[in-house]
Amino acid sequence: MMFVEPWIVRGALLLIIVFCGYTAFKLEASRLEEKWSQELRQQEQKAQQQLIQVINRLRHDWMNDTQILFGYIQLKKFDNLQPYMEKIKMTMQQESNLSKLGIPSLIAFLLLFRVQSKSLELEVELDQEINLGQLPLHDGLIERLVRQTVECVQEHAAASYGESGTLSLEFDVQEDGLLLDFVYQGPYNREQLEKALKETLLSRANSYSLEQSEWQEEEAVITLRLPFRT
Repeated sequence: MMFVEPWIVRGALLLIIVFCGYTAFKLEASRLEEKWSQELRQQEQKAQQQLIQVINRLRHDWMNDTQILFGYIQLKKFDNLQPYMEKIKMTMQQESNLSKLGIPSLIAFLLLFRVQSKSLELEVELDQEINLGQLPLHDGLIERLVRQTVECVQEHAAASYGESGTLSLEFDVQEDGLLLDFVYQGPYNREQLEKALKETLLSRANSYSLEQSEWQEEEAVITLRLPFRT
């Protein structure tokens, strides 16, 4: 029998192990790449569907406004035209100010929430243009607080029989900080909402504070202060 040097056998085994390991690595890398590509496609499809939802909502609102204007014209109620046109103009200005808030992810959240939410109507009060992205605050703080507060109110609002409560949000830029003013009007579970807000917001209030909170039968007021970084 032909004698084979032990180092040759060990070398051959090492090559086989390396080859098998490399093959397994390539297969796993290919699997992970395919999985990542599939998740990316799903995210893109979800974003496209959400965009279509926003466009359909805007189209629906414009169709309603157009029908009302045509109705006034057909009925010759010309005195109603100017005030309704002023209402449309104000709405357009609000939408324009919303699109210029300076934080794209926050803008997308506010638009999508207004389209998708059935139990809570969200109104963003923007009388003037504000660029929140330029304020000296911690990155992501504004969006996180807005998201958490809106979702918390939505969870504990006691809407029923097709009726929904209304949550208004106003951004008040002051000299030393930003105020987030939330006013909810409608039925809600006061004890649960107050407890949930304390647990959600105040447990990590190291870069903001609770400026005001008022709890009435069908109205809740929550104001958060975000001091500017110096």
